[in-house]
Order: sequence, then C-alpha cells, then structure tokens
Amino acid sequence: MTRFRYIRHGVKRKHGIIEGVLPLLERISAIEGVEKVVPALISHSTARITKQPELRFQRDTPSGFKLLAHSKRSIQEIFVVVTESKKEEVKYKLKELYLSLKDETTRFHEINTKK
Repeated sequence: MTRFRYIRHGVKRKHGIIEGVLPLLERISAIEGVEKVVPALISHSTARITKQPELRFQRDTPSGFKLLAHSKRSIQEIFVVVTESKKEEVKYKLKELYLSLKDETTRFHEINTKK
C-alpha cells in the first residue's frame, strides 16, 4: 500500500500545489469516475495575474485529462486519471465545474467592483 502513501482525498500531495488550487482539486477528485488527481510541473508566468484560482482544460491524455491551474503568477499542470468507461461523463462534469468556477469568479469580481 505504499504507492498510495501521498494520496489524500484523491489528490497526490507529495509535491507542491500552488496557492488556492487544492480545494478545486478535491472537488475534481470527488467526481464519479476520477481515480486520482496528480499535480505536476509548476511554472511562473509574467504575462497575466489571476486573483482567483482558475482551471483550464488543455487536452485528453491516454489515462484521462490534462488541465492547467492558474493562481496569481503561477501555472501548474494537473493530470486527472479517469476510469476509461466514464471518460466522457467526467469530461462533461469537468466542463460544468469550469463554468461554475468561472461564474463564481465573475460574481466575486462584480461584488468587489461595486463599492
């Protein structure tokens, strides 16, 4: 059982996770059909600053999906490992989650600018 030693709530935690993204990853891991969520390479961006954590779908992989998580000036690759039979369902739910996060961010931005 040592291969699951660093996985808690479906998210691998051996390596770093950029600020504010962990709750989003736990929401993804709760989707039926998701086996695990693996945060990977962290890089820094000078192009754009995001105030709220943001997820973007990048592409399909043989075992699931690759997402990009943006938070402040950091970008992290996120790999979502999915059961093959539920891949399309998970993809649909990830898109729903992305849209709901986008709505939450928009609402947050509107609330802060209406002072």
